[in-house]
Amino acid sequence: MIKTEREIEVFFDFIVSYGIATEEEIDLVKGITGDSYEEVLNSILYYRTGYRSMKQYFESEGIEE
Repeated sequence: MIKTEREIEVFFDFIVSYGIATEEEIDLVKGITGDSYEEVLNSILYYRTGYRSMKQYFESEGIEE
């Protein structure tokens, strides 16, 4: 699913705010893989948590969006 630039910013902030990865880790993965931020953020979220989306993360962890 292609996200808008704003949605990617929100996703990036979510990953950092919830301690899933630091900005430096995200940039490192992006630099190594050359993938888009959307692909990198999805990969990091899945690798670190096992969830495939922010929505799934919130639902499974009982967090209100």
